[in-house]
Amino acid sequence: MSRKVIFIVALLCSGCEKEHLSTTGVQAGAHPPGPSLSETVCEDTFPPDPPADFTPEFGGKRPTREEALPQKLSKTGLYTDIVAKEVHPAMRRFQPQFQLWSDGAEKRRWAYIPECADIDTSNMDDWRFPVGTRFFKEFSVDGRRIETSIIERIGEGPRDFVYASYQWNDSETEAHRVAEEGVENAHGTNHDIPSKTACLRCHGTFGRGGGRPSRALGFSAVQLSHSEAGANLSTLKADGKLSHPPDDNFIIPGDAEAQAALGLLHANCGNCHNDTVDKVPQVDLSLWLNTDATTLQETASWQTAVDQPTQTFKDQHVSGRIVSGNPDGSAILYRMLQRGNNAQMPPLATHSIDADGTDIVRAWIGGLR
Repeated sequence: MSRKVIFIVALLCSGCEKEHLSTTGVQAGAHPPGPSLSETVCEDTFPPDPPADFTPEFGGKRPTREEALPQKLSKTGLYTDIVAKEVHPAMRRFQPQFQLWSDGAEKRRWAYIPECADIDTSNMDDWRFPVGTRFFKEFSVDGRRIETSIIERIGEGPRDFVYASYQWNDSETEAHRVAEEGVENAHGTNHDIPSKTACLRCHGTFGRGGGRPSRALGFSAVQLSHSEAGANLSTLKADGKLSHPPDDNFIIPGDAEAQAALGLLHANCGNCHNDTVDKVPQVDLSLWLNTDATTLQETASWQTAVDQPTQTFKDQHVSGRIVSGNPDGSAILYRMLQRGNNAQMPPLATHSIDADGTDIVRAWIGGLR
């Protein structure tokens, strides 16, 4: 059943600041035209599913929240017609400007932001999404759909998110939810459908750290500061979906070479190595790009990595995290070039080296003086 928010425009509009409720056809935060006292109804297309207080029947084992998600992708709301691949119009397709390396898999992404709420962007580096928000990511290998994952916010708490993955059938007419253990080499490809534990390691709440409070790593101020088609910072601002809209896109400091390297480290390393409560706590390394950095020297990557010693990773091949002018002596590049051992970075969800990405980082480090 749809969740409805009903309010009297003239009497309650001034009290909507906290929730940033929007009226049908009116941007969030904007006052509807005219002094009419008639009721305005805002209706979300999809209610949170499952609810945060989901409990089993008496006598049954307490299931995980993921067990209450639909067994079939066609029931999650992403598609109006999964066979024809018709995506629901409430979904916002988006593309981060910097990509997480996934062994060359092609990816498509969608976000559903409830119509009756906006995104709390009071902290521009960690957006807080309203309850009911859903993120979908599709993975294809050699043109064949393999997996579509979902992250949904079902409550206000930091752990009130559910994570699940769906594996497509051979005819690509449906995808079914996989077990929490995931699937290795799905459909005989090199693509692994991750376990729930792997999801938490990247997105947050894993016991040993990793992730960010927003949980949505690619739907952020820096990643959406572009003019490509689909949802971006400008379109979200125009639609009234940002509680604190910025004046313009955020520009990464440095020249084109530095921007490419910092963006790659942001997308592939900063998800775990950052300065939030969800960071990997064993080291003080931060490779996340904060929006307030206006010079290269102000970025966390520069301050915590460039010409800084390693803390826990001690290897004869390296002499520092990023050693100016010495790519081969830099631990970050060395670990990007490893696979199948404890030195590998990122440590999961990849079996092959990102050759283009390592070339970008190598060139940038080599040019540092």
